Amino acid sequence: MKSNGHNNTTSASTSVDALVRARQGSLAAQVTGPHRMEVVANVNDVVYINDSKSTFIDATIDSLMSLDARVIWIAGTWSDDMGEGQLAELLRERVSALVLFGVAAEELPADLGCEVYLADNVPMAVFLARELARPKEVVLFSPACPSGSGHANYEERGADFKRTVRELE
Repeated sequence: MKSNGHNNTTSASTSVDALVRARQGSLAAQVTGPHRMEVVANVNDVVYINDSKSTFIDATIDSLMSLDARVIWIAGTWSDDMGEGQLAELLRERVSALVLFGVAAEELPADLGCEVYLADNVPMAVFLARELARPKEVVLFSPACPSGSGHANYEERGADFKRTVRELE
């Protein structure tokens, strides 16, 4: 049986488009709630937001775009495509510092448009963000990756963030 490559490509493209539309609809429906843009505390005029449910970069981009203040962004990973396009622009325009937990320094590009700090784990990232944040800024915990680094899922990872933030109060 002969395969028609064009039809397979069209079918795959249609499937990808449907997946993208479904993901965008899902993101739009999840504006706030547990682990999605959840305000945890205001400590010394710095707001701490748990966005642990943002396990993909597009969700994190939506979160960054929704904030009016400068941001200390706590993320769980770095990939080369994060330094391009819309996210690169957001890093330059809205992010004062990026704190990465569980990432090796050799994985990072030289210039990301903001200061970059490394932490071994979520509590260390929160304490570092506290030291970096200025009044009226937001500390956004939006990992942009699946759970790992000692966490079974985004709920556990978010609970770790919230527990640590509450220790700051």
